[in-house]
Amino acid sequence: MNESVWSPMKISIYRSFWICAFLSNLGTWIQDVAASWVMTHLSTSPLIISLLSFTGSLPVLFFSIPSGYLSDLGHRRKLLLFAQCLMCFAAGLLAYLVWTEQVTEVSLLGLSLIMGVGFALANPAFQSVLTDLVPNTMQAQAVLVYYMGINITRVLGPTLGGGILSGFGPSSAFMVNSISFLGLILFFWKWPVPQTVESQKQKVRIQDSDWKPLLSLHNMKLWVEIFLVTFFASSLWALYPTRGRIELQLSSLQYGSLLGFLGLGACVSAFLSGKIMHPDRTQRSLAGSYVIYAVGILLLGLAPGYMLMCAAMFCGGVGWLVLSTLMNMSSRQITGTSQLKATMLGVFLAVFYAGMALGAISWGAVARVGSTSVALVMASVGLGLIGFYKGLKDFARG
Repeated sequence: MNESVWSPMKISIYRSFWICAFLSNLGTWIQDVAASWVMTHLSTSPLIISLLSFTGSLPVLFFSIPSGYLSDLGHRRKLLLFAQCLMCFAAGLLAYLVWTEQVTEVSLLGLSLIMGVGFALANPAFQSVLTDLVPNTMQAQAVLVYYMGINITRVLGPTLGGGILSGFGPSSAFMVNSISFLGLILFFWKWPVPQTVESQKQKVRIQDSDWKPLLSLHNMKLWVEIFLVTFFASSLWALYPTRGRIELQLSSLQYGSLLGFLGLGACVSAFLSGKIMHPDRTQRSLAGSYVIYAVGILLLGLAPGYMLMCAAMFCGGVGWLVLSTLMNMSSRQITGTSQLKATMLGVFLAVFYAGMALGAISWGAVARVGSTSVALVMASVGLGLIGFYKGLKDFARG
């Protein structure tokens, strides 16, 4: 990789943040495998299993915008500390309940909801921190290196999760996730930046013009597109546990490796990001990512065994990284000179996870009435049509 890309890692405070975030993301992916594994042992209903994805996404709809606004007013450090402690506690409690065999569908969903609240409170502030730890000339590299770390954890986390499940049981996976939050808690507790940056933020007065980017017609079209895409895309996340664990009877190692293949696909996209995510190709790249992800959903619905499921998750990873990253970048760019940058990120997250939450429960209901294969094929067709329409529209523009 080019030296300039890794230049933020030469800054000690950014490097410390990156390492702590890497370990926390690793723990989150390990828990994702364990949580869906436990839920498939508690219930075989596709609707109940899909609620796990729903409860994790729903809080973002209600808390990410207020959290982003509070961050813009200078309260990031408090929000981040509270959110990380909340998620650490929820993961620890879940580990105890599983270890003592007291976990139920309700307690698992409830603690997943609490984890979702913590994520919603932290994420707008968390993403804005990335660019405050480095000089302006390194901000793009700082975001890219951070997402590279996430992609690595997408591969390592599920694989480690499957190994922990097989060797030590799900309670150990939840405890690992709880411990993984301690690094970020310590970082934000010691973080030296708030004394300068946050004090400046508190002096800023929000003007009416700062709200205009949120309500423009162009941006409303972007929010609608993000919602529709994530609505269809959520089917993979909501139904792969049912397909893998219940219908195809995969082992814990095979099941854990599914998200690893998704992460591997994301790494391929990251490796080709210089070409795929060029600003001049944003619309074309988004259209292509929708189609590739739709192919992954289709393969998941039709897969007769483990190997084709791996191919499905790989395609899903290739498309997921591109669509989620370019959507995130688009939401950052439309802020312009507005001072509500974290708020705009909160709006993006709210719309993104509204589609994920409503899609998860909807596709779970379709799977319960019909079958998981029918639900996945329907979602694949819907997302594929959006991708083809967007591609033809971009082609017509020349």
